[in-house]
Amino acid sequence: MKILKFLLSSTALFLYSCVGSDLTSLPSTIEEAKNDKLLIHIYRPSQRYVIINNSKYYLEDAFTTFKFNSKRDLTINKNFFSFIIKLKNIKTGEKMLAMEDDYGQFINFHADNGGIHDSNLSLNYDDINQRDKLDTISIGFKDHQKKETTVKFIKIK
Repeated sequence: MKILKFLLSSTALFLYSCVGSDLTSLPSTIEEAKNDKLLIHIYRPSQRYVIINNSKYYLEDAFTTFKFNSKRDLTINKNFFSFIIKLKNIKTGEKMLAMEDDYGQFINFHADNGGIHDSNLSLNYDDINQRDKLDTISIGFKDHQKKETTVKFIKIK
């Protein structure tokens, strides 16, 4: 039985590594999105500093972006786009959020399609018609006492 579990898990890991090796990631910055011609819109936050749990963050970048179909197929996938927020921890200088930290209880995406992707906050959209309609996106950030501050991200025209 142990050998069967080992073979199944080994096969699953092998298949995942083969499939995952061609997957592209979303651009991490506005500059990266511009350079790859994936940038849709840039957004300005209503405030630049937020508290998440016990840490203070600077909201560096906020933008919508496409991504490529795969690393081998550099055709832009226009059936999907994401809203990305790049954060910088004021105390440590780190420009990332760790998946293992439970940020879900401190970030209110006001949507079901939000999460952490490549250390950035992201909202993913499958309805391409929304990309030009998203003039304002609101996200709530909670401190360690669960007091929420809502930041509005406004599209720069």
